[in-house]
Amino acid sequence: MTLDLFEPAAVTQKERVNNAMGEELPPHDPGVYTMYDRHDQVMYVGKAKDLQQRVTSYRYSRSRKIQRMIAHLERISFEVCNSETDAILLENLLIRSLRPPFNHANKKPETYYYISTARRGSQWEFRLSMRVLDDYPNVYGCFKGHLKTRKGLGALLKLLYVFNRPIRSATYLPNQLLNRITPQKFQLQLDTQTGVLVDQFLKGSSSLLADELEEHILSIKFKDRFTEHYFDNELELLRMFYTLGPERNFRMKKVLGLESVLIDQDEIDDLLALMKK
Repeated sequence: MTLDLFEPAAVTQKERVNNAMGEELPPHDPGVYTMYDRHDQVMYVGKAKDLQQRVTSYRYSRSRKIQRMIAHLERISFEVCNSETDAILLENLLIRSLRPPFNHANKKPETYYYISTARRGSQWEFRLSMRVLDDYPNVYGCFKGHLKTRKGLGALLKLLYVFNRPIRSATYLPNQLLNRITPQKFQLQLDTQTGVLVDQFLKGSSSLLADELEEHILSIKFKDRFTEHYFDNELELLRMFYTLGPERNFRMKKVLGLESVLIDQDEIDDLLALMKK
């Protein structure tokens, strides 16, 4: 959508909002409102606990962003919902599908990943995928965000590798782990106790694995300063992934009372919106 930045502001902000609402005021009910420009294109989608109170508040807003939007406002439509929760979900759906120019959150396409593990002989296999794989007994996710998830898994694999092998330089890591893109499949030697910690970590129920990996890294006298900084960065990436991935999913399931072990890709954006409420 291209906004006409030279459209004259012939009427006041209050008059524009009143004209856009028409003769019928929104009710004092929860719902979603949509703002259109004079080309009947959607500019903004919002939700409200009280539609009338929220929409009429635009008459007097001093926000420059809102004033710029109101300068192009032609009409406002609204849809009453049964609850504020229904309004949140509808707003989220409309923003993702319509991608209005004055909305910023939830309108960019995202990548969602699952991380799966399985014991293959004496090793643990880690698998990154964009769908649930049936041939893996342990599946975690989904995790939102391309770079965050891939870098987080990459950090986990590198740190677990160092945890089980006495290397003193990052150059001794396998080539697969040194590549810019984290491998979609990788096998590691893990003992049973570490396997349990990995499971708790990816479920988001405990960060003890990250604590033990950090303690181990700090105990190593690396060959060079580059390697020290390299693994410090990997620890930071791992912590960030845990906070914004497994831990957030675990907290979301607990707060919202979700019974499913996995979070579906089609549901995570709506669930995150409910968490913000």
